[in-house]
Amino acid sequence: MIEIELNTTDVTVIDQLRAILRNATYPVRINNLIQITGVNMSTVCYPNGTGFQCRCEDQYRWSCDQCVSYGKCDNITSDTCGCINAIPPDGQYCQSVQHQNFTACPTTTAFPTTTTASPTTTTDSPTTGTIGPTYF
Repeated sequence: MIEIELNTTDVTVIDQLRAILRNATYPVRINNLIQITGVNMSTVCYPNGTGFQCRCEDQYRWSCDQCVSYGKCDNITSDTCGCINAIPPDGQYCQSVQHQNFTACPTTTAFPTTTTASPTTTTDSPTTGTIGPTYF
């Protein structure tokens, strides 16, 4: 398998490439030794004003650790997400849902919160009483 990275900020170029790849007849013979048997586009990154969003194409997903590390821009389902808020500097791209065993997201434990009420004093003539802290 060969991976090719296309660097463009023109969305029209990406849409044109999608159309060309979708309408191509495979295999495409380059020469007597090389032929292209299929092409899959996995990841498209767009500028979003504050950085980039990288979205997965159909049948591709980001692993949970990528979703958490770079911030997800959609829901995490089945330990994956379809969009992150960065271009990973390590060159990672969305992974195929058919060929990748995604690692489960770490579980988080919710700890109960306690509320402490301040002691209050009530005065009634002629008796004084104090109510202690209340815990919920």
